[in-house]
Amino acid sequence: MVAAPDASSEPTTLSGTVERVVYHDERTRYTVLRVHVPGVSELVTAVGRASAPEVGAQLTLHGTWDVHPSHGRQLRFDRIEVELPTTLAGIERRLMRYPGIKDVMAARIVARFGMDTLDVIDKTPRRLLEIEGIGPRTLEKIAEHHQTHVGPIAQLEAQLVELDLPAYLGRAIHERFGGDAIAVVRAKPYRLAREVRGIGFSTADRMARTLGLAMDSAERIEAGLLHTMELAAQDGNCALPIEVLVRKAAAALGVAEDAVRTAGEQLVSAGDLVLEYGNDGTPLCFAPELVAAERALAESIAAIATASHRRWSLVELPSGLSAGQIAAVRAVADHGVVVLTGGPGTGKSTVVREMLKLARAHDEPLLLCAPTGRAAKRLEQAAGHEARTIHRLLEFQPETGRFLYGPMQPLPAGLVVVDEASMLDVALGSALFGALTPAHRLVIVGDGDQLPSVGPGNVLSDIVSAAERPGSPLGHVRLSEVFRQAHGSSIVENAHRMLHGESLRADEPGAQGEFFVVHARSPEHAHELCVRLAVERIPEAYGLDGAHDVQLLCPMHKGRAGTEALNDALQARHTGGQPEVSIEGGRGQRLRRFCVGDRVMQTKNDYTKGVFNGDIGRVLSVDPSTSSLVVDVDGSRVTYTGHEALALSLAYAVSIHKSQGSEFPAVIVTLLPEHHVMLRRNLLYTAITRARRLCVVVGDPRSIEQAIARTDGARRHTGLGRRLSEALGSVVVEAGAGVPGGEPW
Repeated sequence: MVAAPDASSEPTTLSGTVERVVYHDERTRYTVLRVHVPGVSELVTAVGRASAPEVGAQLTLHGTWDVHPSHGRQLRFDRIEVELPTTLAGIERRLMRYPGIKDVMAARIVARFGMDTLDVIDKTPRRLLEIEGIGPRTLEKIAEHHQTHVGPIAQLEAQLVELDLPAYLGRAIHERFGGDAIAVVRAKPYRLAREVRGIGFSTADRMARTLGLAMDSAERIEAGLLHTMELAAQDGNCALPIEVLVRKAAAALGVAEDAVRTAGEQLVSAGDLVLEYGNDGTPLCFAPELVAAERALAESIAAIATASHRRWSLVELPSGLSAGQIAAVRAVADHGVVVLTGGPGTGKSTVVREMLKLARAHDEPLLLCAPTGRAAKRLEQAAGHEARTIHRLLEFQPETGRFLYGPMQPLPAGLVVVDEASMLDVALGSALFGALTPAHRLVIVGDGDQLPSVGPGNVLSDIVSAAERPGSPLGHVRLSEVFRQAHGSSIVENAHRMLHGESLRADEPGAQGEFFVVHARSPEHAHELCVRLAVERIPEAYGLDGAHDVQLLCPMHKGRAGTEALNDALQARHTGGQPEVSIEGGRGQRLRRFCVGDRVMQTKNDYTKGVFNGDIGRVLSVDPSTSSLVVDVDGSRVTYTGHEALALSLAYAVSIHKSQGSEFPAVIVTLLPEHHVMLRRNLLYTAITRARRLCVVVGDPRSIEQAIARTDGARRHTGLGRRLSEALGSVVVEAGAGVPGGEPW
């Protein structure tokens, strides 16, 4: 026997048997093994990242020798190959490492399936039930062990670890590509970005670069173009001007613009991109699914608006309504589709109640909805009638991944009222309006001065534009008069001052006022002020629960005055010392730490769990041993395990965009020079109008004035306004043949 070789930086390959797994981290896959290598007198220590090793496995390690200052000589492997047995005796020995299989059972299995044994376990594991002594529970344990340690998922995870990627992506990749998964990973990595949830372009690109794909390969440029379109959609756009798309993609990919144009032409030819006109006649490049959503949305609204509806006779209206409110109630009696817009205090809720009273007088069923749970609750309280989220109204079916109600099975006929319509993106709008028929009546309610939806589209604005065109069959009423009872609110007053470009007017200090401005010298100072206000001063002065009644709203996530730093500080103050659980994110993601009692927000739709983007809840319990937690969301107990919890974030402080559709007893808003990119009137207006009882703006005076002065809300490229006007019979743009406007790539 000989000793292990001296440390060397030269590549080394060793084959042996795993004698002991000293350490294995399931999250990072960092592993320490003790391996018996034939011809070597002592066990070899091997360290690296590997997927679920098992004692007794025959393997080959590829790496370099190293000397650890504490643990001595060890092989740092960068690749590991688990060898499958090639004899019947070897298969029997392998089976005896499976749970529930002893020597006699292993012999029975091999006698039945021979050299095909491992293939049977891999592809048709239920055939093991043919073996006497194996029942369903044992079969489940065997199949799970095989997938984790031996089967294709284990091999796929090993490939991902080699490519410096999270091994947990292996299951999702295998679900999509099955037996072809490893081949796709190796040969077509960019397909993963398009076809596997949880894998974006950056991950696929890193994989491709590791595999040696050229930077200017057609596959990479096409994937980069589609990724640029995805980023545009994340910014709220349904499309981009061709030149903007080419320039952005070329810069991001580090390739020539001519190469991007060539790839773009190929994608258009294949139907992966669509060239059409935008609302103002600009030739734009659309993602095909957003074209389909815009078309469906426009056609659905036009079908209702142009249908013949029975005219409702007006009932007696209460005294004190404004001319605009009366016009809005009359509009619903005369039109199939009515758009009602207006700011706080203008009486939109009063109008909705009168519309519902009119509908009841004509025996019209009522369906009320809003994009979020909180917005639906507010609508229900204001209207005095049940309201649901759009997702619950349409009844999502987890088993099919689709809504129960849609074009093939419309919602029951009646008057449909959609509140907080500024939050509608084209996908949700298409789903909702696609479930209606010309027999429905539709009322769309919103505040056009608020921020547009988080998702792609500018639905409310585009519908209003179409409604304002001469001869449009859409009814549109904008309420502008602020009512007497709202005049006493300094929150409402300041919201309307902003809309007229006027400076904010704070209440006198000392009294229990509604609106205050606190100047901050720096982000650090703003951070300290916000924490003190949220935890101490506001709860003491107003008798509120600092953890659940006081909401911080920030333009951005980063920085000392951003949501991340403020959430960390407020968590320490509110729930520090409570039982906690930590969830490690993927590359580039922060460690998520949740404590019992934490206020949390769902950040993406999860139809299976029945929770949706923007839902706010409270952590009821945690279990560190299983990395799980239970959250109360609107009275429902929702369990999150492992990476599922990455869909949650702390919600003591949230972005202003995420606050849309909600109201809070007290709101603290941060506005500082570091937020200059975001500072616009509709951003501050949206934040202020989230406050019900108290609003405190903490920031720099110049930044506040800058936000009030800037009315150029970030432009969104969409085509819904044009499509809707065309569907209503008022053509905005005459489309030419081929590429819109004859514009070449």
